[in-house]
Amino acid sequence: MATFVSWNCRGIKNKFSDLKDIINLHQPSVIALQETYLKPGDTLPLKHFNILLKNGTGARATGGVALLTSNSFPTLPITLNTTLQAIAVQIHTHSLITVCSLDLPPNTPVDQITLNNLVSQLPTPFIILGDMNGHSPLWGNPDTNTRGLQVEKLLNDHNLCLLNNDEYT
Repeated sequence: MATFVSWNCRGIKNKFSDLKDIINLHQPSVIALQETYLKPGDTLPLKHFNILLKNGTGARATGGVALLTSNSFPTLPITLNTTLQAIAVQIHTHSLITVCSLDLPPNTPVDQITLNNLVSQLPTPFIILGDMNGHSPLWGNPDTNTRGLQVEKLLNDHNLCLLNNDEYT
C-alpha cells in the first residue's frame, strides 16, 4: 500500500533526525516537504530515496519544496511551468499517480489563474500535498481567510476531494 506524508518542516537541516523518524515509522512511498529552507546546492543525504528539490529564490535559504520518493517504485519528475513553490512527480506504486508538493507562503499573493494553471499541468490522478496557509471550516478551522476561499474555489472548480482529519493546521 502506498503511503504519502506531507510535512511543513520549517528548515529540514535542523530536523533531519525527525525526518528519519518519520521514514522509519511510516515507511512512506512519497514524502512532500514544504519550507525546506535549503540553499541552491544543498542536498539531503537519504538512503533509499530519490530527492526532487525546488529551492527558494536567491542565495539565502528561504521557502522551498521537496519530494522524496522511495527507490522501491519507479518515478518520473513532472516539469511544471509555474512561479509557485511547487514540484511534482509521477510514481508507480500499485498504479500510476502524480504527487505534487506545494507551498503557498501566507504573505505572497497568488491569483486563482496561477492555481488553476498548476492543476491543469498535473496528470491525473493526482494528489496535492502542501502548506497552503488557508483557513476554512472545510478543514476544521473556525475562521476563513482569503487563501482559504481560494483553496475552496480550487476544490470546487476542479471537482477535487479534500483529505483532512479536521485538524486545521
